[in-house]
Amino acid sequence: MFRLFRSAAFRFTLLYMVTFGASVTALLIFVYSAIISDMEDDLKHSIQIQVADLKRKFTVSGPEETAASIKNILAKDDDKTLVLMFIDRNWQVLAGNVERWPGGKTSIDSWIKFPIGGTNGVQVPPKAIAMNSTLPGGYILLVGRKMENIEHVHEIIVEVLYICFGIMFALAAAGGMLLSYTIYRRIDLVNQTFRKVAAGALTTRVNVIGTGDEFDHLAVNLNQTLNRICELIDGVRDISYNVAHDLRTPLNRLRNRLEDVNSDSSNRKVAEKVRACLSEVDSLVATFNSILRIAQAEIGAGIEHFTEFNLSEAIKDLVDLYLLVAEEKSQTLISEIADGISIKGDRHLITQMAANIIDNAIKYTPKSGTIKVILKDGEGFILLQVADNGAGIPTAFYHRVTEKFFRLEQSRSSPGNGLGLSLVGAAVKLHKGELSFTDNTPGLIVTIKLPKGS
Repeated sequence: MFRLFRSAAFRFTLLYMVTFGASVTALLIFVYSAIISDMEDDLKHSIQIQVADLKRKFTVSGPEETAASIKNILAKDDDKTLVLMFIDRNWQVLAGNVERWPGGKTSIDSWIKFPIGGTNGVQVPPKAIAMNSTLPGGYILLVGRKMENIEHVHEIIVEVLYICFGIMFALAAAGGMLLSYTIYRRIDLVNQTFRKVAAGALTTRVNVIGTGDEFDHLAVNLNQTLNRICELIDGVRDISYNVAHDLRTPLNRLRNRLEDVNSDSSNRKVAEKVRACLSEVDSLVATFNSILRIAQAEIGAGIEHFTEFNLSEAIKDLVDLYLLVAEEKSQTLISEIADGISIKGDRHLITQMAANIIDNAIKYTPKSGTIKVILKDGEGFILLQVADNGAGIPTAFYHRVTEKFFRLEQSRSSPGNGLGLSLVGAAVKLHKGELSFTDNTPGLIVTIKLPKGS
């Protein structure tokens, strides 16, 4: 779920939700303002009509009749919503239901809003809106209405807005989460597929749901790309396999003929040159055999013929074999091999894998150096580790040393073909294990973890 919140789909959905929420909020505020403004306009219109009637009364009948008319209007005001005040030039109230002038300008036809019942300077929201007019003779007329209806509508609208906001954001959040999860799930399926492909499962494909949407189109295109990549890889692998297989036979025939020449030759110089040629042919045959074995391991050939064997005994035999080689270089070969460790796999390939690692350790460790071989049981896996105090491998090349024909020595003048660790990598992958390299300061530690019963 945490990965979902960090996904681009969630961020896009969150941005959409905020934008949508802001747009709806702006719309609701506009509607609210329009309703309140329309109600105030209606209220002002009724006040203006009332003001015009009283002005006409004042002009025709005078102040006394105007005051009497105001009292009569207030007596008939059953809803008690009218606000009226009629004062003379001395600010004496002649008629009305407001005890004192509420404040504001007294210019002709100006609007004021004031609280009803506010005392001692306490600030309260406006509860009435009125128009005041100065009449001939210094008389002042104040006509207004209480805003109780508007205030009531205001409270209702605000409450409805809060409820709408809550529902809107809840639905937007739920919809956004659902949309984010849907997009994230579809994209994660693609990521899972490519993680499997990167791990070596080249036949894995993206699932096409069949909805015909853009994700299905993407899945189809990606699958076509993977199919094409697999075809190219298979083509290269087949070429390597066929070339190695086809050249191995003539090389063996060439070797046999050289053997015949060597046995028939009485010339010592000729015999030496023939033996040198035999050594080169043997190296070529070994190279082609390695290529074939790596190709077979990469395509999983022989996995159905895996057998269980005693790995402890196989590693002990290898250590005994390489003890003499190490002694020739005045090296110390130490082993810590647990007894009774068995594994199901290709015995020859696993043995060759271990031999390649030990051989490399001896080859690249200087005289008087130390090589240590460890085999032990782990939790759910078998650990094979070879450590030396030789030259080691720069960490920048750890990911490349299992590539075919890769060598740190660019001149390629020393013996070897760059296939030793390639075979190790292919063997580990075939047995679904893990291969890692660690700096031994100085030297290198090669660690192989093979699952039990692989």
